Amino acid sequence: MPHAWMPSFVAFVLAAAGIYAGADGGYPKFVVPNVPDLTIKTRETIDLPQSTVQTNTLYFKGAWQRRELYLQFPSALPAQRTVRHATITRCDERRTLELNHEARLYGWSPLDFIGSDVYWVRSRWRWRERPEPPAAGADVKITVNTVDTGERRQVGSYSARHVIETITTDSSPGANTRPSESVEDGWHIDLPPAGCWDAGDGQAFLIGSVVRPGQAPDRMNVEFRGAGRRGFPIEETTRRRGEHEPPITTRVKLIEFSEAVLDKSLFDVPAGYRPALPRLLGRFDMTKPDTVANRLAAYWQDVTALARDFFRF
Repeated sequence: MPHAWMPSFVAFVLAAAGIYAGADGGYPKFVVPNVPDLTIKTRETIDLPQSTVQTNTLYFKGAWQRRELYLQFPSALPAQRTVRHATITRCDERRTLELNHEARLYGWSPLDFIGSDVYWVRSRWRWRERPEPPAAGADVKITVNTVDTGERRQVGSYSARHVIETITTDSSPGANTRPSESVEDGWHIDLPPAGCWDAGDGQAFLIGSVVRPGQAPDRMNVEFRGAGRRGFPIEETTRRRGEHEPPITTRVKLIEFSEAVLDKSLFDVPAGYRPALPRLLGRFDMTKPDTVANRLAAYWQDVTALARDFFRF
């Protein structure tokens, strides 16, 4: 990922991890699943003009997973109109594979690199941060109510449960966050955790708001209600409405569900693909091949960026 926004992305991941830890008292655990061959394809659309269509395809084979993302951008955009990306995870081998189909590049990474990278960035982030006074902004209450309707539907050998989750945001006067409500009505099945990391049964909820100039951040309070349990949504309709905003409906539709046997080659590097450019700070530049000239240029950029960060603080 680009160096410019990597710290922000990691901070986002750390926030999510913190919420999970608060829910079950521990950090996500590494697991090696053993799933019979399975293919699930869904398509997500938004009822807005010129919106992006997102197609997700998941393949499972024992301890291996392949997740494909296909984005179709509005035809009004003059730039690239489609993006395809694939990530393959081999939990038993503790490594992951990224594929760039357009550039025909690939990159293998050990799974536990995430822990070391996050720890390194988190340590620097903590060293840089300055203490701030407690927020004295307006109160905002977010209520998450998850209800299992008791309805069941058989999808192949899986039992899908009907779950409705309502997220209500109530803002006190002067709050930056606007009142809103989101209702997610869908059918869910149980699948292995993405990337071989199991966060347990705790609920995760990421919150954030834009702070207007001259105002303090809102005091966010989240309350979870209901005994319903979500999973992987094979079909879902989400309706969102907010103050002074038009309602938005997002739909996830099941396109394919197959338990046919999958070829092992689907979880390996395709023929003709070249290694992607590794970066000094970790991960890969998935837009460039690994050549001597590209390595020298990329390492020089990374070293100079580290030097600027070091002498700035």
